[in-house]
Amino acid sequence: MTPSTRRRARRGAALPLLLVLALGSSTACSASGAGSDGGESDTDAAVDTADTADTADTDTTAPGGSPSAEAVFPLDTIGIDDADQALLEEARDAVVTSCMARHGLEYAAADRPPRPSVHRHTHLYGVDDPVHAAEHGYLHPIDLDPHTYAPVHAEELTPEQELALYGDPAVDPLDLPDTLEEARERPGPEVGGVPVPATGCHGEATLLINRPDDRWIDPTFLMELADEAGHEADADERVRDLLADWSACMADRGRPADSPLTVTEELGLAGDVSGEEAIAVALLDVACKEETDLVARWVAVDAEHQEHVIAEHTDLLAEYAEQHVERMERARAILADGPSAVDGA
Repeated sequence: MTPSTRRRARRGAALPLLLVLALGSSTACSASGAGSDGGESDTDAAVDTADTADTADTDTTAPGGSPSAEAVFPLDTIGIDDADQALLEEARDAVVTSCMARHGLEYAAADRPPRPSVHRHTHLYGVDDPVHAAEHGYLHPIDLDPHTYAPVHAEELTPEQELALYGDPAVDPLDLPDTLEEARERPGPEVGGVPVPATGCHGEATLLINRPDDRWIDPTFLMELADEAGHEADADERVRDLLADWSACMADRGRPADSPLTVTEELGLAGDVSGEEAIAVALLDVACKEETDLVARWVAVDAEHQEHVIAEHTDLLAEYAEQHVERMERARAILADGPSAVDGA
């Protein structure tokens, strides 16, 4: 398994931590990408009907539920919970509205739908629910949730609003400032006679709350820790063994593949995971996971390596925890007294 595969595999699990942290657009777009990561990817294409001709030995009437959704990892206890997330988003919207007003623009924050009901670890190691596999194959459950899509604005934004909100589209996202302090030193084109922040009002608001200066730890570092632990686990002999067991099971059933994270590409299903063949393979995939106890074994290894990574970064995590308390205080001050309560601009 390549590092990039593992990184994509972890992306969906980390999304709830990062909704308020991204500097990009909040216009409607799927929280998932195109279906290219096999069973584990945040998204795979839809499927309609099941063909069980090749799966007589698979019980498709078993109760539904993703075993990986029951997993609890050490890093789960460190992330931003839903209540804090909602307050941070509210504070960010208040800062954005104030910033837009500096450019003489009216702005109404988009209405936010309820949180997706899909647990962030669902299908973490690929499809693992026989009922879901029989009906949807390799389609990730997040794409069946009506709240997967980001909120949209009631009215289409004007070009001036787009520019002020998101900044100069010609700027490479990789070159955007990492802190509010840096962003203030790199103004963009003017709107309403006032230079637009390099990151746009949306990015400026995010940085005001999360990274006023380089003393602050970017909360996205939690994703980096998860990746680090995941890469350690990839090199663990126990993961190699469980993958070998699953692979042998799949080969015995006439569907040879190396990993449940890449199975759709390996078997040529990535372009049509909505087909009958994809459903048949997904059912075999789930059966092999159950036969080899893959999910429980992999969860145990991943959890162990997360504990190792946490132990290696104790001081950093303690500092992050202290900063999060301050972050929440800043957000409450913004909501009580306005952005000027925490920012002189």
